[in-house]
Amino acid sequence: MGNWIAIAVLVFFAGYLMMIYNNLVSLKHAVSKYLANIDVLLKQRHDELPKLVETCRRYMAHEQNTLN
Repeated sequence: MGNWIAIAVLVFFAGYLMMIYNNLVSLKHAVSKYLANIDVLLKQRHDELPKLVETCRRYMAHEQNTLN
């Protein structure tokens, strides 16, 4: 009877360790995914900056024409 209890405890402990490992792996993948999303957003902002600068330049020229 004691052997069965020891085996049950070992099986429970092994299952608990597998659960912890799987959760850590899923967290690692989630962090990688979130960091990749941040990189994409930063690249999009970087690509939009020249367009914004050009729009501001055109608006400045329009204001200069309006005030003259």
